[in-house]
Amino acid sequence: MSAGNTAVKQRVRDSRVQALPHPWSAWLTVSSDPDNTRFPDWQELDRVLWKELGLPFSDSAFVRSYNVQLPDQVDLHGHPEILGSHLHDTMHTWGDFMFAGTRGFDRSDAEAHLKVMEQLRFSPRVWVDHSMFIGNLLHTHKFGGIPEFKDASGYTYANQHYTLDLIRKAGVRYFWDGTITSVLGQDRELSLRQYHLERTGSGRRGTLDWMKHKVGDTFGLGKAFRDQFQGNQAYRVHQFLDGSHGYVFPRYGRWELADIQGLGVLLAPDKMERLVAHGGVCIAYTHLGKRKAGHENDPAHIPAATRRSLEHVAGLHREGKLMLSSLGRLLDYLVLRDHIVINGTSITFQADGLAFNAVGARELAGHSFTIKGTVPQGIEVLGSGGPVSHNILRHGDRAFTLQFPEA
Repeated sequence: MSAGNTAVKQRVRDSRVQALPHPWSAWLTVSSDPDNTRFPDWQELDRVLWKELGLPFSDSAFVRSYNVQLPDQVDLHGHPEILGSHLHDTMHTWGDFMFAGTRGFDRSDAEAHLKVMEQLRFSPRVWVDHSMFIGNLLHTHKFGGIPEFKDASGYTYANQHYTLDLIRKAGVRYFWDGTITSVLGQDRELSLRQYHLERTGSGRRGTLDWMKHKVGDTFGLGKAFRDQFQGNQAYRVHQFLDGSHGYVFPRYGRWELADIQGLGVLLAPDKMERLVAHGGVCIAYTHLGKRKAGHENDPAHIPAATRRSLEHVAGLHREGKLMLSSLGRLLDYLVLRDHIVINGTSITFQADGLAFNAVGARELAGHSFTIKGTVPQGIEVLGSGGPVSHNILRHGDRAFTLQFPEA
């Protein structure tokens, strides 16, 4: 989307399109940052999560780590082979430039790392800010999205930390919004009061925050507090400081649980059963390769409790209750779903202009969309360039699913 365009709006899903495809009640993915990952631990994660349990999650990568405090941290510079072991669809900024001694970061580093990514054929769909990185877009710093600065005397200077255009050139279409939500299950409607009850996990505190929010709305008070409430959306349109637009998303979890021990708590069986019961989608925030302090010498990287939680997640998937996928695939599904237009016997997948400039067989490959009602007589399914090949799965007279073959 061109800079300066302020007409971008997020579509509202047609009520005839079910939130999730049949038969899934909820959808889970994991957004893991690669911080602190040592290669032996990465190998264990690859073997257990992706090979033994067959979890179709995606991973993230540093292009290169310059962090002198984590000299054995996995990156694409030292271990390019990781891209071939399981799907990586997220770049954790342009690399780890934290605690890099005298080595700074500027646009030339991004340009060099982009060439490396092109050589490795690494085209990530997702960008996630890292720690206090100067080139972040939304978390801690926003310099990565500011193309220039102007001083008090009127001089304009190019910002050498601006790389949002290069981020998009790398293939990114989705950006972490810098927030962590404690509400389990986005993309489901919650009243303001219910949102605060679930956010706080406390009837008393949730009610007080709800009342605070309502009073603030009435009298225009507490703007910072009220601005924290973005609804319970899984993604939304955001205008960056260079005037361009993009989709941003929150992650579910708690800061202190963002490690391999905490993952077992976030994905505990009772929570995943609740997710299935309530519905919605969940982007769980973690660092798969990070151990909680004090566990550095544990013989196994993945604790037994975390493995049990992951095994339960795999079981819910086999039972047809909990959809699992990569992060990029979930976000793609949501955008495609929200841009379906049904007009009589025609079902059209419209390009949204941010994630997709065109929609056809390649973009729809492997996706399924369930629509309420019987199959219309003479149905046609259209993309940007005309009819798209598909299969139809009927669910009695209640609904039908459009299935698009894998590429």
